[in-house]
Amino acid sequence: MIHSSKIHELVDLIHVFSIGWVSESGERIHVRKAKCTSFHSSGDTLNILIIDSGQVRKVNRLTITEFNGQEVVL
Repeated sequence: MIHSSKIHELVDLIHVFSIGWVSESGERIHVRKAKCTSFHSSGDTLNILIIDSGQVRKVNRLTITEFNGQEVVL
């Protein structure tokens, strides 16, 4: 289990990771290979590059449910 406050430390250490989160519409999203491109608002949101598609997504740290196969808790 990973606490959500540790996400910013982990993405600095692990350059390519898998991540899952819940979107604003309630959809569960899972990405196999992503890379963090930046953090915003004191670490509350991060931009990730989805490696397979090249798409950049903004993810709120508090909506992340999974990081590298481990559950993320608040």
